[in-house]
Amino acid sequence: MGLNQRRTASRSLAAAIVVFAALTLPTIIGSCGMSASNADVPSEQVDVPRKWTIAMYWASDNNLDEYTEYFIELWMEYLENREDVALCVFIDRLELPANISTLTEDGWMEVENLGEVNSSSPITLSSFITYALTEPTLASENFMLMVQNHGNGYLGLCSDEGLPDSDLAKVWMSIDDLGQGIRDALDETGKSIDIISLDACTLGTVEIAYELRETASYLVSSALGVPFDGQNYIDLMSGFTENPDISPLDLACKLVDDYEAWYSAPLHTLQTLYPYMQDFAQLSVVDLKALDPLIDAFGAFKDAVIPKDHSIGKYLKTAAVDADVTLWINNMGVWFYPDIKVMFTTLGESLRTSYPAVASCCDAIVDAADVAIIHNWASWRIQGKATGLSVFVCPSIGVYEAYWDSLGRAYDNIDLDFVSASEWNVVLEAYYFTMKMYGNPPPAA
Repeated sequence: MGLNQRRTASRSLAAAIVVFAALTLPTIIGSCGMSASNADVPSEQVDVPRKWTIAMYWASDNNLDEYTEYFIELWMEYLENREDVALCVFIDRLELPANISTLTEDGWMEVENLGEVNSSSPITLSSFITYALTEPTLASENFMLMVQNHGNGYLGLCSDEGLPDSDLAKVWMSIDDLGQGIRDALDETGKSIDIISLDACTLGTVEIAYELRETASYLVSSALGVPFDGQNYIDLMSGFTENPDISPLDLACKLVDDYEAWYSAPLHTLQTLYPYMQDFAQLSVVDLKALDPLIDAFGAFKDAVIPKDHSIGKYLKTAAVDADVTLWINNMGVWFYPDIKVMFTTLGESLRTSYPAVASCCDAIVDAADVAIIHNWASWRIQGKATGLSVFVCPSIGVYEAYWDSLGRAYDNIDLDFVSASEWNVVLEAYYFTMKMYGNPPPAA
C-alpha cells in the first residue's frame, strides 16, 4: 500500500473510531488529569495491575499532524496484548481539539476532550503524566513515558503551532520545562517512571540527560536526526504479546535493537513514511542515575583549560569537528553536537604529551560517559562517531548567542542544569571553535 493509500485508510479508520467512541462513551470535558472515566469500570479491572503502561505524549500541533492517524492505526493493529499492557495517549492536533485517549482491552477510547491546549507547556505535560500515573484502569508494575515531536537539542522540543492567542508562529518547550513538568507529576503522585523515551531529533545530549537525572531509571534518545517513522512502534507493541514481563532495562535496550532492525533494513524493503535513505540513524540508552561522575569530569576539564590557552584551542576545535557527524552527513539540518566519547578521546590523544593533565581530564570524561551509556546503536555510515551521548559545541559566538523563535535562548541563560553544574559554557565562551582564531588544524600524525 502506498503512502497516500495508507493515509486514506488511516483517516477512514480514525473517523470510524471517533464515531464509535461517541456512541459508546460519553466524552468528559475538563482539564487534563482532573477527571477520569472509570466510574463504571468493574472493580476487578481496577484491582489487577498490568505489566506495563505506556504514556504517549503525542504533541502533533505542527506539521507532524498528518501522520497522527497513521500511527493510531499502527498502535491498534500491533498492540494485541491489551490485558497486560495499556497505552495512554495525549494527542494535540493542528485543527482538532486535544484529547486523552486509551488503548486497552476495551478498545480505543477518548476519555477526555481537552479543547485547545498548549502542548509546549510543562503544565500540560505534567497534567497528562499525572493522569496516566493515577488512573486506576491504567495501574501497572512498570511505566514508560514516550514524548514524540520535533526536537532541537538544548534549545527544546514539542513545538506547538496552533495557539490562537499567541503572536508567535510556534512555541517550544524548553529543556528546563521538560524536566520541571516531569518532576511536578512525580511529586504530585508519588509514583515513579522506569523509562523516558524521547522520539525527536538531537535529544541524546548530556544537557538533556542531566536535566532528567533521577526522573526515571533510563533515557532512550537519539543524538542525531530521527527519521519520520520515529522509533519502531511495530516491534515495540507486538513484542509485548511474546514478553509482557520484560524488565525496564531490557525494554529500553529492546527499543534500541528494534530501531536498529528498522533502520538497517535494505533500502525500499520497508514502507517508510518518507522516501530517503534511512540508514543515517542512532539511538542509545543512558543510565539517568549514573551522570554525576560525567558532570564532575566536565567541571574538572573546565578547570584544566581555563584560563584560555591558544595552543589547546586548535586541538579542541579539531576534535569537536571530527566528532560532529552532522557536519558531513545528510542529517535533517541539525548540528553542533559532537559525540562526547569520540571528541574527548581524540583530544586526549592529541594532548597526551604536551598537556598530560588535560589529557587525564579527557580520559575521565570518556570513562564516565562509557559508564552512563548502557546500550547504543548507530548506522554503519556514521563510521563509529556516534556512541550514545553528545554535547553542544558552538562553532562561533553567533551560534552560541542563538536567538530562536524571537526568544533570546543563549546557551547560558535557559536554566540548563548541566551548564550551571559543569560550567561548560565558560569553556565555549573562551574558545569558540573558529578557523579565524586558530588557523589551520594541526597536521595528521
